[in-house]
Amino acid sequence: MRFQVIMFKTLKDLFSIRRSLLFIIGVMIVPLVAGGMFSGGDGAALGDMTLAMQNQMVLGLFIILTFMWMAGIPLVLLASVTCGDFISKEDGEGTLLLLVSKPVARSEIIIGKFLAFMVSAILLQMIVLLMSSLLMASTMHLDVYVFNNMLSLIPSLIMYSVFVSFIFGTIATALSSLFKSRIKTIMTLVGITILIFFGFMMIRGWLGSAYEGYYINYMDVNYHLGNSYLFFVESGGLKLIPIYQGIMGQFTGTYDAADINKLFDRDIGALPPALEPKSYNTPAASLAIWTFLALALLGLGIYRFQRKEIS
Repeated sequence: MRFQVIMFKTLKDLFSIRRSLLFIIGVMIVPLVAGGMFSGGDGAALGDMTLAMQNQMVLGLFIILTFMWMAGIPLVLLASVTCGDFISKEDGEGTLLLLVSKPVARSEIIIGKFLAFMVSAILLQMIVLLMSSLLMASTMHLDVYVFNNMLSLIPSLIMYSVFVSFIFGTIATALSSLFKSRIKTIMTLVGITILIFFGFMMIRGWLGSAYEGYYINYMDVNYHLGNSYLFFVESGGLKLIPIYQGIMGQFTGTYDAADINKLFDRDIGALPPALEPKSYNTPAASLAIWTFLALALLGLGIYRFQRKEIS
């Protein structure tokens, strides 16, 4: 097998200093701003809380930011741009014929390029998550206890980053084998990203009771992504407090948070101890659904590339 040659060649191209710095700096902006806003600029807001409450609030914020940003939209767009170029770029520039004429199987070309992306994405995410925790700790003047708890979550969040990279990398790879135009590939991927992160959230609101009545919940990939995320978060030993469960519920439908009034328990005059999870599927089942979909798409990409006529 000679996919290693393709992998190392692609890795060399991906590990551009300019490309890596642009990604890291772009991702760092949000935790930096969020940390400053959350702390009131001098840590006063956190200073009024008990250590236990600080721990819950900060870890919850870190989890939400990771889902939406640090291992969310920028990582998805990185996967889309990188993997979406695997075939369509070579095809558009007329170098695909030269590539397939080498003594390397077409399937190995796809596998080599894809593995190179995964290695680069994992390394970038390790840097991003560690630097995010450091930035938030410094801007929010966190206690060492809270900071250590943030660091303890990073292994689980890196595993989720691997999952996201794999899922969206396979989608981009499949589309790259279908379209010759790089622009068409990337624009389609951007549309899919918007649909997954925001489209289904609006669809749930529009459909109301019909969402469950017509079994749309089982096809809601946004829900399955959020539910998969909870699998990794809970494996790290963290249980979100109600305010963050409500945010996850609003964005992904994983908790019963459609009615804002339900988030406040009038009988006790406070938030309930926990929100009711939407148990359409277990987190492990949602993880399996996304993994199966990703493997199927990767297989489709390899199949289409093997049958592609190149001239």
